[in-house]
Amino acid sequence: MEAQVDRLVGPTHHFGGLGVGNLASHGHRGQVSNPRAAALQGLDKMATVARLGVPQFVLPPQRRPRLDWLRRFGFAGSDAEVLKRAREEAPALLSAAMSCSAMWTANAATVTPSWDTPTRRLTVTVANLTASLHRSIEAEETAEELRRLLPAEATVGPPLPGGTAGRDEGAANHMRLAGENDVLGSDDVPGLHLFVFGDGRPVPRKFLPRQSREASRGVMRIHRIPSENGFVVKQHPDAIDAGAFHNDVVAASHGDLLIHHELAFHDEADVRDGSAARSETPTMERLARRFHAAFDKPLRRVIVSGDELPIGQAVSSYLFNSQIVTPGEDPASAVLICPNQVRECPAALSLVQRWRDRDGLFAEVRFVELRQSMSAGGGPACLRLRVPVTAEQLSGFAAGLRWTERLDDELRSTIASAYPSEARLDDLADAEFVDAAGHAVGLIRAKLGFE
Repeated sequence: MEAQVDRLVGPTHHFGGLGVGNLASHGHRGQVSNPRAAALQGLDKMATVARLGVPQFVLPPQRRPRLDWLRRFGFAGSDAEVLKRAREEAPALLSAAMSCSAMWTANAATVTPSWDTPTRRLTVTVANLTASLHRSIEAEETAEELRRLLPAEATVGPPLPGGTAGRDEGAANHMRLAGENDVLGSDDVPGLHLFVFGDGRPVPRKFLPRQSREASRGVMRIHRIPSENGFVVKQHPDAIDAGAFHNDVVAASHGDLLIHHELAFHDEADVRDGSAARSETPTMERLARRFHAAFDKPLRRVIVSGDELPIGQAVSSYLFNSQIVTPGEDPASAVLICPNQVRECPAALSLVQRWRDRDGLFAEVRFVELRQSMSAGGGPACLRLRVPVTAEQLSGFAAGLRWTERLDDELRSTIASAYPSEARLDDLADAEFVDAAGHAVGLIRAKLGFE
């Protein structure tokens, strides 16, 4: 089965415009956010998934504000003085120290199930997120949280060293494919792994690619994915320039299904299976051949053209960032969870209806309201980390972090009483606002057993 791991949005959620290459983040910079609504919208999505019968787990907001981090930049004095000086001298640093971007747990790590690696251990590499200053703060705490959440036998490895050549954005640039009759694969037939990077020629003209090829290859080595089952492909620079800062903005996968925009990949002769050797066969063609050989059936690959959905609408609607889950054991019961923005985009809605009604790709489509997250550049799939596990491994997860109706009620009560309904950039420098936010984070973390 596949567990879903989401993180609650924190009370300092604001629109700081810090996301590299993220058009929604840039476009909403400085606007008034609603942390209370953001947290409740995220919890609503978790409830939707859990009530379908899919294992859903909840991580707390990370500790914010990070005044200790601001002090490392030379801001001294009392907390109030640090906040005031940071707002006056380096507002971007203040915004970063308050950022709730860890809520997008698809970037938390890359996960390989135990049956895909010779170690037979659930293997996790925490993402370094070094392409963005505000996100690079997250890795240490994420590692601590995942070690607490996952079964004791899981291997939760540290982030890659990082730097320009090693920037890693986690599962947002990683897809796993397996056979239709067993969505997750099996001990006998491990899944195939597709890693997507953005650096190297041709380069984007506008935005920095946030995933490097060396990071993708490094994770593949660390997880000991057999060379015949690992593939590395370049993201199309035009997609990055259009605002697809992660691959999951233009591509989605689930089991034997791969759906992507025609501009998702720049797929020419590329690195063969992550090695230094060159191949005359495009990566996606080799992936399809390997899939057929491994599972004795073709890969279900759906390519959406620019005529069907212009790349700009693909990015603004976050169609490909919809979350796919399978309740129970029947692959035919797959549910597509879309943000409401898909319903508001006629071309995207038409595709979803066709996939459900004519093509039978999904048994059901659900729409969720995530406007607070979407305004900062993250849809349903951004908000979750997928963890393929056996039933025995699932029993080893931290029970207190699994979504239940009772936990949902308790979290909602705390959010309603302790979270602000408005947050502006100037509020981040207000000591009273910051103290209240820190208290709210403490309440949530204590409720989930982290304090």
